Formats: sequence, structure tokens, C-alpha cells
Amino acid sequence: MGPHPNVVGGIDDVDAALDRALDLTTPPAPLLDFPAPADFQSARMLTEIGPPIAWWFDRMASPDRMVEERLVWFWHDHFATSLAKVRAPYLMWRQHVTLRQYATGNFADLLKAVAKDPAMVIYLDGITNTALEHNENFGRECLELFTMGRDGGYTQDDVVAASRSFTGWVVDVPGRVATRLGEPWQAVFVPRRHDGGVKTLLGVTGSFDMDSALDVVLDHPSTAKFVSTKLYRELVGLDPAPATVDRLAKAFGRDYEIMPLVEAIARDHSFVSDDAVHAKFRTPVEKVVAILQATGTAAGDLASGRGVRPAGRGVATALRTMSYLPFVPPNVGGFPKGARLLGPHNLVHTFDLLQVVGPPPVAGEPVDRLFERFGLYDVSARSRSVVEDAHDAGTRFALVATSPEFTLT
Repeated sequence: MGPHPNVVGGIDDVDAALDRALDLTTPPAPLLDFPAPADFQSARMLTEIGPPIAWWFDRMASPDRMVEERLVWFWHDHFATSLAKVRAPYLMWRQHVTLRQYATGNFADLLKAVAKDPAMVIYLDGITNTALEHNENFGRECLELFTMGRDGGYTQDDVVAASRSFTGWVVDVPGRVATRLGEPWQAVFVPRRHDGGVKTLLGVTGSFDMDSALDVVLDHPSTAKFVSTKLYRELVGLDPAPATVDRLAKAFGRDYEIMPLVEAIARDHSFVSDDAVHAKFRTPVEKVVAILQATGTAAGDLASGRGVRPAGRGVATALRTMSYLPFVPPNVGGFPKGARLLGPHNLVHTFDLLQVVGPPPVAGEPVDRLFERFGLYDVSARSRSVVEDAHDAGTRFALVATSPEFTLT
């Protein structure tokens, strides 16, 4: 996430850069201390999401375990879940911990963990999916968005069969259930709420529960193709050729290990091809990360106690306005992508993201050095001239942060 300009100087070539980006030998950072709330009423303080957001931005801006942060963000977008409906920052944080635990591991394990994640169970109405009354929200989104893709070959009958298999899960929320079902704030399986009948899912018949139904979905070739294609698009910025999809999916579908797939994509010639350079539109979150890296600012400065400082509120408001506030995706499809990021609305609000930092770099800093702070080295003469003509340090910094070169990545 971000250009990591302070790392670039110590790298000699593309292979070394890839090795550095994919390196996971550094120990994971200690997690944020976020105590479990006593009951649902105290859990509904939505400003409590401020410290997790600040902590995550610090991790994204860090030069350690860089690919991990890219993948945590990717899975957060892939399994989009919103605080706007879950209403409990603690549950959103616990989901983040789950995504982080499996981000570089195994997709099958990740899928099964997220399917039982309390925030997801609430967000896609798993708590109302019972043997007597099926709720198809999670079943449909699991097939369409999380595994097989819209054109993956499933039918409405498969959505029904999957939804029946997923019945029986509730969330033990302190203060909202009469009898303790399990550990507080955990998803709990209640057998009497589960539809144990025979189902036919994707041509396979059995008395499926959550895990066995997901195994059937994972065995379908569309799942490996869909996830491989989506991750390729995230990392490269282009749609893969059909032959590339087949090659990646064949290897990925054997064991669903995530890092070998990432390695295969990053080592593919297309990853650093001319077509891939500047093929992606920088997201508002990536802009905040790059601004933090350009100035050496700690995002943790945004949060005070369990609330948010005024500067942090300004940045959070801008991100929310641009539909890019972490933990609050606009819908289950995730955050906006592609050319939608280039609208005047988003470009104007980039100026608001500058509130994440304090004073800009000192006046008089060479223009090339200012661009290099943002990891920009192939700058047009026009962009350089515009920045040179500005004499105020803050204006120069803002112009670089809104330049065409910074907008693309």
C-alpha cells in the first residue's frame, strides 16, 4: 500500500523490489488492544472505530510485511462488511483480525472463517437464516461475490441449497440473548435452527452444513478462476488473458494457498509491463497512505483515546464522502473501482485528505525531491512546471498530491 519511497533507494532491480515487497520474515506487529465491550449498548459507540482505522493506516504505511497489508485490504474489500449495519466497532475489529490471520495463508480456511465471522453473520442476515425460514442473502453473495462469480455457473436452486446449508448460526451478543449460547461476541451454531435435510448443490447431493457446502463450492472450477482473476486485477491493474487465468486457477485450485498465487502473479511478465504501469487509479485509502509515507507522519496521531481528533474527523469525513472509509464499504460489492475514482467529486476531496499530516515539507525543497517523496520519478514537464510556479510550500505539496502522476499507480 503506497509507494514506500524510503525503501526504493536500497533496491537495485525489479527482482530485488519484488523480493522486498513479498517478504514476510519480519514478525507481525502487535495487534491493537481493543477490549470486548460489556454489552450491546456499550458496543454501539461508533466513534470507537477511530483507533482501528488509525492503527491500520500505520500498518499500511509501514515498510514491513508490505504484501500482507495489500492482501488484508484486498480481503476486506472482497468480503465487504459494513459498520453501518453491524453497528459494533468491536465486531468489525475482530473481523479485521480474522482477515489478517488468514490474509497470506489459505483461501479455503479464510472463506470458512469469514462465513462464521460474527460481523458477517450479522451483516448478511445469517442470524435470521433458519430451518423454518431461509434467508438467502449470504448464500447468494457467497456464490456471486466471494467464490464463483456472477457468471460462475450456479443457479437459483444452488443459492437455495447453499442458504439451507448455512442455516443455524447466531451471534451471542451480551445483553441481547436470554441464555448464554457460547462465548460472548462469537458466532454460535444452534442445531435446532439448522436445516439438516438433503440438498443438491452444484450437482452434488448431501446433508450439507456450512463447511461441507463450502467444500463443494471450493471444488467447483469457477471459484479458483474467479478469485485468481480478481487478485490478478488487484495486483496488476489489467484483466488477465484467458490462458493466464487457466494457468493461475489450475495451480490455485489444487490447494488454495494464497502466497503461491501472489508470487505467480507478481513474477509474471505482465506485472511490470508497459501496459501495467499507471494502469490503476489510486484509491483514496492509497492516497492517505502515500501522504503519510511522504511526510513520515504517524496515523496514530489521528486518534485520541477511543475517539478521533479533529484532523482525523476531517480525513474520515472525506473518506466517507468518497465511499472509502475503512470498515464502512458502501455495499456488499466493496469499494468503488476503476474510472469511478476519477470523478471531480473524488479529485476535489483529495485536498481534504491532506489533513492527515501537519505542516508540509519545508519551502525551497527541490521539486524533484518533492515528487520523490510520493514515489514519483517519471514526472511530465507540465506537472513539474506547475509545481515549480507555486511558491508556497503547502500549495506545492497539495499540487503533487493531486497531480496526474499521483492519481495513477
